[in-house]
Amino acid sequence: MDLSVQVILTPTEAKRLLSKAILNLDEVKRALQDGMVIVHPSSTTMFMLEELGFRPHEKGIWVCGLICPTGLCLSKGMIDTVLRSEGYDADKYPFDLIIRKGKLLPFEESALGPALEEMNSGDVYIKGMNAIDPEGNVGVLLAARTRGGSIGLVLQQQKKKKFKLIMPVGLEKRIPIPIGKAQKAAIATTKAQGIPCGMWKLRGKVITEIEAFRQLFDVEAIPISAGGLSGAEGCIVWVLSGKEENVEKAYTLCQQIHGHQLPYSLDVYECKECPNIICNLAGKKGEVMGFRNVR
Repeated sequence: MDLSVQVILTPTEAKRLLSKAILNLDEVKRALQDGMVIVHPSSTTMFMLEELGFRPHEKGIWVCGLICPTGLCLSKGMIDTVLRSEGYDADKYPFDLIIRKGKLLPFEESALGPALEEMNSGDVYIKGMNAIDPEGNVGVLLAARTRGGSIGLVLQQQKKKKFKLIMPVGLEKRIPIPIGKAQKAAIATTKAQGIPCGMWKLRGKVITEIEAFRQLFDVEAIPISAGGLSGAEGCIVWVLSGKEENVEKAYTLCQQIHGHQLPYSLDVYECKECPNIICNLAGKKGEVMGFRNVR
């Protein structure tokens, strides 16, 4: 017997769902056991790391770039770490969390370049996205607008090493235009509320709530409404349909993750105290924030 139910997921609750779906992928299970998984810090991937029993490195950097009420921003820990060391080459980018055969490498062994050199077709790189268009194409914002930042190096190596790129993105990030058009618009800007960002279009395995419900429970998920108030801003109302047993399991999980919050608190500078001079809102002078893509 088939069943249909309605559930509501806030963006944060959806991140928990996406993290569970990623960990349930066969390629991720294999890479966690026998190979390498590299995880770019984000609010979605930190849920995944939490489920694996890992925490951010002692630097406390669990999210790099973010959109906050004041504008496009970077976490305080990332700004401080980069400013103290006068920037990082892309090869030395230290913020990704590198899991080798089920063990999280310490911060001092987490340079991105050498880790990417180790990877092969059985390994996995996971990075959350900032946008998804009506055709399912995805894009990521980057502060190093013309140099590519860390993701530029990842894409270069992925072409050679053929490792898998997995990209979770909640459908609250859906934009109504093609990613290519958004990319052109972003690169043309010179001023922003916060840090002017470019956008790159990426290709790989995209995991939205639709794929997550199918992956975890073999049910069809159809979004029928979006938005909300009083903490439900950005939520999506879903209809879940399929075999009764599967739908009930999906409904139970939604009940279990109801009310879930981010696993760590945000730590960002007050604008008037921020030393990041490429931000239009920063109030202090400092070193230029960015990453040199040396390849």
